[in-house]
Amino acid sequence: MTAVVNEQTSYLSDRQCFAILDRASEDLQNGLALRAFLASIALAALRPEEARVLRVRDVELVDDGTGWLMVHPQAQERREKDSDRAGTVRRVPVCRELAAILQEETTRRDLGPDDAIFVLDNGRPLTAQVYRKVWQQARAAALQAHELDSPLGRHVSALRDARIAAWLRNGDQTAGHILAVAECAGMSAPRLAERFANCLRKPTRDEIPWDRLEAALALPEPSQSTSTARRP
Repeated sequence: MTAVVNEQTSYLSDRQCFAILDRASEDLQNGLALRAFLASIALAALRPEEARVLRVRDVELVDDGTGWLMVHPQAQERREKDSDRAGTVRRVPVCRELAAILQEETTRRDLGPDDAIFVLDNGRPLTAQVYRKVWQQARAAALQAHELDSPLGRHVSALRDARIAAWLRNGDQTAGHILAVAECAGMSAPRLAERFANCLRKPTRDEIPWDRLEAALALPEPSQSTSTARRP
């Protein structure tokens, strides 16, 4: 995945995402916790406020090293006008890399089922002020000068946008695929298509089923009895 920067939107590349995460892990006080937190956004397309409240019981891992996250709606999400799934718990797939990170963090801190996964090493809650400060420092260290002057990765949610864009580009982009991505992202399909329109491939002329479209839009031919009945 390459970085895309234009006047409308910008997406971090995989390399840039993980460069920023690696820089965040160098924080002397909470580097490991912060990297794990940011990785959950980068790999599962979570909203930062969703990741911050994840508990151990919300993670379901399976034998092949993957799993699922049970993501609970937050107050901010319930207020979003574009969310037609507000108030419902959604299942988000967990790749092997994220599963390993979550397991490592759970083991490192000896967490129980009801414990929050992402807290500071001193036991205090992870706040937006803390992770935003570390994010800005890591972004400044990982990106090049011309990238820092652009919108690229300006906010932590850029990790979520980059993952959603990758999901869209790396699939077949059928209606079913777009709906699945929208469900994982906790967005309505129309809002997803509007927000990430530049990630959707436009069909070529040869791919459009013109014959089926013409058949669907064609007017039915009047029957003989109907035509006769209408004659003066």
